[in-house]
Amino acid sequence: MKKWIWIGAIILVSVTAIGIYSSTMGGTAVEITKVVNGEMKQYLEDTADVQSKEKQTVYAEGAGKITSINFDVGDSVKQGEIMLTLDKSDIYLQLKDANAKVDSAREQVKGTDFENYADKVEVAKASVEQAKVTFDITVRDYENNKILFSAGSISKNELDKSEDAYKTSKSALDSAKSQLAEVKRGTPSYQKNTYISQLEQALIFRDGIQRSINKQVIKAPIDGIVLEKYIDVDFPITAGTAVFLIGDVKRLELESDILADDSSKVKIGDEVEITGKPLGDTILFGKVSKIDPSAKTVTSTLGVNQKRVPVTIQLTNGQSILKPGYTVDIKVITEKKNKVLIVPDSSVFDYKGKTCVLAVENGKTIIKQIKTGLENDKQIEIIEGLKEGDNVLVKPDNTITEGMKVKPVHSVN
Repeated sequence: MKKWIWIGAIILVSVTAIGIYSSTMGGTAVEITKVVNGEMKQYLEDTADVQSKEKQTVYAEGAGKITSINFDVGDSVKQGEIMLTLDKSDIYLQLKDANAKVDSAREQVKGTDFENYADKVEVAKASVEQAKVTFDITVRDYENNKILFSAGSISKNELDKSEDAYKTSKSALDSAKSQLAEVKRGTPSYQKNTYISQLEQALIFRDGIQRSINKQVIKAPIDGIVLEKYIDVDFPITAGTAVFLIGDVKRLELESDILADDSSKVKIGDEVEITGKPLGDTILFGKVSKIDPSAKTVTSTLGVNQKRVPVTIQLTNGQSILKPGYTVDIKVITEKKNKVLIVPDSSVFDYKGKTCVLAVENGKTIIKQIKTGLENDKQIEIIEGLKEGDNVLVKPDNTITEGMKVKPVHSVN
């Protein structure tokens, strides 16, 4: 509201001088406007930064030197696209070794199959035959020595040796028969299981190497735009290093810091009008979706520390127009009324401690005391003192006095 104070002495002089002028010239030209009935909005003005509602930091899963980077800050990226590649030379050597171990384990398992079954059976049979021949010889020797010992022809020690040879040959024959039976049944299950287990371990090891190779390529986890890039080509990194920050450009929101003294006027759901250079003449709209419970200290561009409350605004249109990083102007509509009387902010002034306007009736000016309601930087709501259609001066000043004969010129606004 523009306020100015009328000084009685000046008014008296002005009334006399201007009255004479008016009577001779037919009235002073003044710009007037009519009191209108319409919608009145009270709002807070500030700026807001456009941010991605969904952000995702991309971390390296592999390790090594960066060999290539395919995206920079501001670039659009699609989910699954390769963003950077790490050196793979050392891991490829590990993969070669892992493949060799898999091949070796497979050969071991293959050897337990039945492709050599006939040969193994023949060998086992020959061992049994040889053991049986030896056994038969030791049996005959032992039986003959028992007769000789009874006749006193040999000593007890010689008898015992022949008995031991008999028992040993019998044990060897039993073992050969068992081995033949085992061959006919196939490789012992425990041995086969051991080979299979070794093969499985080799495969797991190789798969792990392959996964490590895959981790040397970092892909975009979501569609979006690259907001930050934390690395560069030839940088050595380890697993867990942050490499990019991606924002989803399809899900944007505004973040504004409202002065703490004004924040109590803002409510969840308040409408927001969005303008600014990035939008040209376009006006976008949104709603307050979040108000932080506490204020933070923000240093202004003039170096003044201010207490401000972060406020989040959800866009209701214009997602495709804005981009993360834009700064826009906002008006948070804290209160709105329909069908109320409205005059320009410039029409209202203070006079003798009262809120007034300078109206025009019957070609002359008249000071009218009013009661106001909602205000913004352009308009003021009139609660009492005027009616729809009344004419008031748009920009009264000390050269225009009450009772002055005037020539109204209607405002084009």
